Amino acid sequence: MSTGGDTQQATGASAWALGLLVLLPIPLMGPLAAGGAMIAAYGTLSRQGRLAKANAASARRWGRFFLVSSTALLVLQLALTLPRWWSGPVTTGFFPIGIPIVLYALVCVVHLVVVTVGTVQARRGELVRGPFSRAAS
Repeated sequence: MSTGGDTQQATGASAWALGLLVLLPIPLMGPLAAGGAMIAAYGTLSRQGRLAKANAASARRWGRFFLVSSTALLVLQLALTLPRWWSGPVTTGFFPIGIPIVLYALVCVVHLVVVTVGTVQARRGELVRGPFSRAAS
């Protein structure tokens, strides 16, 4: 029996869409905001039905991976770069010192693809099987 209003099942798409915070125009803070928001969204969405909970859990796992990997790559880049700045000008090439920042950029691009696909799938009402997702039990 309907109450007259259209009710739509919660899908957990917002947990995936929060990953787009990576596009914030604040240098290097976007990944922290995106990963943290994807992780935090699980708390609210886990109470909105099975599909929302499953999709939020998948987004949380990806958000955790993205937050840890992007932070680790940035810290590694700083650890490799700062000592060279203090020791004076060095005329070596970009590589191998630039490898962490290139990997960071690659992880950010992969993140955008994963988040976009996850958001679209969740908005359709599908169960998102993103990277690092476990099989349904």
